[in-house]
Amino acid sequence: MKTGNIITRVLAVSLFAAAALSCGRKDEVEFKVDVRHVAVESDRGTQFVTVSAPAGQEWTITLTDENGQPVDWAVVDPASGVGTRTAVTITWDQNYTSEARTIVITCRSDSKTSSVKVVQAAKPADAVLFPDKIQPDPVRRWMELPATNNESLYFISHPSSTSETAGRNYSYYWDVANLVAHWVAYPLNKNLIGSGGRTNLWGLDPKLPKDKQPWLFSGYRSSASSGNSDGGTQWYDRGHQMPSADRLNYSDNIQTFYGTNMTPQINELNSNIWAALEGSVRDWSKKFDTLYVVTGCVIDGSTQFAYDNEGKKVTVPVGYYKALLGYDKKHKNGIAAQTQGYTGVAFYFEHKGYPDSQYMNQAMTIDELEKKVGEDFFVNLPSEIGEVLAAKVESTKDNFWWSK
Repeated sequence: MKTGNIITRVLAVSLFAAAALSCGRKDEVEFKVDVRHVAVESDRGTQFVTVSAPAGQEWTITLTDENGQPVDWAVVDPASGVGTRTAVTITWDQNYTSEARTIVITCRSDSKTSSVKVVQAAKPADAVLFPDKIQPDPVRRWMELPATNNESLYFISHPSSTSETAGRNYSYYWDVANLVAHWVAYPLNKNLIGSGGRTNLWGLDPKLPKDKQPWLFSGYRSSASSGNSDGGTQWYDRGHQMPSADRLNYSDNIQTFYGTNMTPQINELNSNIWAALEGSVRDWSKKFDTLYVVTGCVIDGSTQFAYDNEGKKVTVPVGYYKALLGYDKKHKNGIAAQTQGYTGVAFYFEHKGYPDSQYMNQAMTIDELEKKVGEDFFVNLPSEIGEVLAAKVESTKDNFWWSK
């Protein structure tokens, strides 16, 4: 009996140990990198990468082609981490070549390596290539335009699918040296705002060479280092100059997400007093037949730089402004009855956070803003209503804007 009991206990202990070992194997995380889609279209795109790793295990990700060479048309973020991560993203540029191409995603820890391939299709036969050099657009006599007499800047206009805009969505004045638009100008009213939603399709501007514009699938960094998702550095918002919400029709909204419509803007300004003003601009536009809007940034005197997602240096503005010119054909708004339907206002903000959202504290006349930032706004207004009335519009602090 004693011998049988001993054997029984030994078998029980052995079975328990085997079961425990089996459970341990089941719970152990297999080191692996994976993606949902291993074949993607030629368009620019993004998808999640899943890294499975034991808790506490550090890893890094590299992107190469099939020959082991780094690729310059895809980026992973973050490129390193610890343990299992499901929110790693890989973003790839549009394929404008006639052949499919491969991204090899390799994840490495101290002792293990895992790889997965993503194949991107070749460009369609009718794909549009980025230009080799900047070709400025002809300057039109649109009411929203400031002066365009700076030979070092490029006037670019994007078309619209909405007929009321006379063919334009918005225009901008591009500075290649600083990788920002000095201003973005466009008409606005209820119909032009349209209906739809925010596309969030961050992309490159097809009117410029790829190396003459910022690449912004994520925010600007204050350091060129890619690092982890937090970077260990300051991040800047991708501050729209023309707000996404000012163009809700799908094709027009996509254009608001080009990097050429962005500047590196601190969140304390972008998400607070600046956002409040943008909302009021839309409200004001519904009281006019057309509200002509100029949004701009000031880079003179800036000593700070941010970096796009490829490490290109972008000047951080020292200030931001808006100049507004409203046209009311019934002449009911403010001084419009005296000026053939026009009235205006302007705003200037230092690039800093403000303690409240009282944007009217920053309001001024158009003339005052012109002197402050060195721009000549609404240069086509005098030919429409004459020099005397145009001067009245630009120099008058119209109570209309304070009485909403």
